[in-house]
Amino acid sequence: MEIGNRKNQQEKSQKMRMRLIHATLDCLQDYGFSGASLARILERADVSRGAWRHHYSTKNDLVAAASEYLLSTALDKARAVAETLSVETGAIEDILELIWDQFYQGRYRDVWVEFNVACRTDAELHQRLTPVIRAFFQTMDRIWADRLSGLSRPDLKAETVMNLSLYLLRGMSFQSISMDDPDHYKTMRKAWAAMLARMLDR
Repeated sequence: MEIGNRKNQQEKSQKMRMRLIHATLDCLQDYGFSGASLARILERADVSRGAWRHHYSTKNDLVAAASEYLLSTALDKARAVAETLSVETGAIEDILELIWDQFYQGRYRDVWVEFNVACRTDAELHQRLTPVIRAFFQTMDRIWADRLSGLSRPDLKAETVMNLSLYLLRGMSFQSISMDDPDHYKTMRKAWAAMLARMLDR
């Protein structure tokens, strides 16, 4: 009976943490980091001030947990996307479009921007998120190296090609917040794909 009670308590705690994490991500998207006050997050999660402290100590603890969750789900999605990629059967342009649609529009883009902007001036948050983000990119490198080895050449690794592409897409997605011009960005992605194809002699 005691084991059952402990299990139920663990499940309730996990559900509470997920409510807080999803509420944090919602508020970051809706209000930005500065506007996502703890009061707003707790109201969105429908959690009292007393109850949330059983799980997190500060707002930054909660934001760090939300970051870990967001990036872990992004990695799951990246693995699923990578399973569908084949350099032999799919064009580089198709790969870039798939990545753009999955990762660089909507919620992921909006929250990712807020994490990075907040880290510029919040040293504590920067310290908390740096190892999380670094681990994310290391795992992404392994995914690209495993699935897209056909993009490699002796002086240029597949993960380097993909990281360059991701940095380009990330900057483009950031710019799309203030200048919403889908056709323009698609033209730029097509141009980059064409340059990569020539560079890799595909």
